[in-house]
Amino acid sequence: MQHALVVQDRSLVYLVAAGFLVSLVGVGLVFRRFSSDSRDYFCANGQAKWWLVGGSLFMQSFSAWTFTGAAGAAYRAGWSVMVMYGAGVVANLFVARFAGPWFRQLRVTTQADAVRLRFGVGMEQFYSYLQLAAGFMFSGAQLFALAIFTSTILGFEVWAVIVVLGVVVLFYTAMSGAWAVLAADFVQALVLVPVTLMLAFICLARLGGLDGMFEAIEAAGLRGDFAPFKSTETVASLPGVSAGYFTLGFFVAWYLNTTIQNSSLLACGKYLAVKDGREARRAALLASGLALLGMMVFFLPPMAARLLVPEAIESLPLNNPAEGAYAGIALHLLPPGLVGLVLVAMCAATMSSLDGGITGLAAIITQNAYPALCRLFGRTPIEGRARLAMGRVVNLVCAVSVIALALVLAKMGAGGVFALVLDIIAVLLAPVALPLMLGVFVRRVQRFVAPMAIVCGLCTGAGAAFLPGWTGGEPWLYHERIFAVVVAGSCAFFAARRFGPRLDHDTAAIEAEFFARRDRPVDFAVEVGAGNDSRQMRVIGCFALALCGGFLLLALAESSRDHLGKFMVPAVFAGGIAVALFARAKVARSR
Repeated sequence: MQHALVVQDRSLVYLVAAGFLVSLVGVGLVFRRFSSDSRDYFCANGQAKWWLVGGSLFMQSFSAWTFTGAAGAAYRAGWSVMVMYGAGVVANLFVARFAGPWFRQLRVTTQADAVRLRFGVGMEQFYSYLQLAAGFMFSGAQLFALAIFTSTILGFEVWAVIVVLGVVVLFYTAMSGAWAVLAADFVQALVLVPVTLMLAFICLARLGGLDGMFEAIEAAGLRGDFAPFKSTETVASLPGVSAGYFTLGFFVAWYLNTTIQNSSLLACGKYLAVKDGREARRAALLASGLALLGMMVFFLPPMAARLLVPEAIESLPLNNPAEGAYAGIALHLLPPGLVGLVLVAMCAATMSSLDGGITGLAAIITQNAYPALCRLFGRTPIEGRARLAMGRVVNLVCAVSVIALALVLAKMGAGGVFALVLDIIAVLLAPVALPLMLGVFVRRVQRFVAPMAIVCGLCTGAGAAFLPGWTGGEPWLYHERIFAVVVAGSCAFFAARRFGPRLDHDTAAIEAEFFARRDRPVDFAVEVGAGNDSRQMRVIGCFALALCGGFLLLALAESSRDHLGKFMVPAVFAGGIAVALFARAKVARSR
């Protein structure tokens, strides 16, 4: 049977989207007073509570691709995508056990600061400029991808969506920095978690529960396609699924790569904002728990779409119709107000990565590249409120640059350029993350070891990515490329460490300082002073209460009649969080 998957009340969807964007602008306005210097602005001065950071970690671990590309893969390949997303659960548990508390105890402001503390100034500058190049490309590509999907649902031009979403992110990040990023991510999670949970339960109810879903899979002849672990032959028969994905080798490589990246100094940024090592561990555990919830609920709707409305999904006006499976099943099962919330949740998934990426770029320029240039030219860097003002201006420039790059990608089209940008980022990320992870655990590492391992990994990754195309050979599969980079980078790292010269005095001093900080617990009262716990809880509680009211107002719309129970799910969730935060704020203030 053919279903018309279109928005029935487009004006209500526009209203929901506008309300969401206004709430993010409100976050920037409210949190602008939380920053008094550049350390406040770029890492919340190590004062953020674990639940705020944990929610932000969860939101920045995925993007709208989860609900488009990954949802399309779940539509075709079923349970395999759930297994794939379990990597975030495992990686965050590993970080909670080891690296999370260590990251906070480094007592630095940016990731590049942590790299300098471990490997010296030269490595800091190498990382800074490499991260700037990759970060601008990645953020521009993210904004472009989000605009493509959003414009398809809302019917706007891609360039207009890029400008509107980019300006909103620009506003609240430039105004309030890390505090606004953390708060906006948490507010976005208050929308995304209950909405995705509700849609998953509605899909299961329509199928008759899990037993009914398994029966429907069997009846549709999809048992082999939906199997968690697949053979290369099965994967080859699935349209739109890359060769080699969802095999045992793929999962081993995916979990390994995710754990390496989450445990490297590349990922330490969020943990620098929490109060101490104990709160860093709790933040990682919260992120792991939310990742487990997301793994279970994000991909049930596209799988249900394959069982309930496959003809309608295949008729969607997208280059790859399966990528519209999540939005399609939402249009099929939900009233317009909740469709708007689903769209908002999908936007939040990318905006949460985009805001952190832009602020991270501004932090590297302001805290690492700028002081190095001042030293080079014999100038004294500005400090205090002057550095804070500079950080805001740089953040503004970074956001404008990302918007411009996304507009360039939109002008050139969504074909080869977009894929090339993502390939370049993929080639860069794994080789850089590996030595920056090993350096957190391994001692007696000479200065040249990490750059040598990075260069070796980059050469291996670039060769695996591009040589087959140039020579006419078969492209390497994902897990073959990851294994090659990890083996080559690890061999270079440990061989150079083993057979290189002994540590000189300066390198030994740098290493001793790194591990001394890593292992020394933070005394918050002595090192930071008075916290603002109750203030954080009260402000976020107010935003949660406003969201609760907004969800209930949507239930009053004519198109929402007979759907009150569905609107109560996100309303009760946000209201419950608000009550809990107000109660904890009262306790914290009394202390």
